[in-house]
Amino acid sequence: MAAFLIGMGSNIEPERHLCVAAQTIRERFPSAVFSRVYRSIAVGMDEAADFLNACCLVETTMESVQLNAWLKQTEDAHGRDRSKGPWKSRTLDLDVLMVGGEVLDEDLCRYAHAYVPAAELVKLPLPPAVAGELRGTSIRL
Repeated sequence: MAAFLIGMGSNIEPERHLCVAAQTIRERFPSAVFSRVYRSIAVGMDEAADFLNACCLVETTMESVQLNAWLKQTEDAHGRDRSKGPWKSRTLDLDVLMVGGEVLDEDLCRYAHAYVPAAELVKLPLPPAVAGELRGTSIRL
């Protein structure tokens, strides 16, 4: 059994898509724990709507590759359009950021939209600098 930290984001109907994603994750992983939801500007995307971001922590016997495939299937089921490229607006973005305390995605410690919600759920080293501005929301997952 391993603990996986999953980053969650959306900037197309983000409140609806994050809530539905949280429900889907809870159905598969009933003991999932979620951070608060934060609003952030779309990093690297000109004129895109703000994102809502959160993280969740799940424990599973799945391998990283299996979990990542399930996350991508979940994105697709919720209307993720990959034809527009990686730096475009999206209904849902789900990424494995950490496994068992090991950081898999270096953006975790680079951007506030990943670091702040993640730090609510796991112990993280203080990064030298975290880019981005966040605003808390009242949305609970």
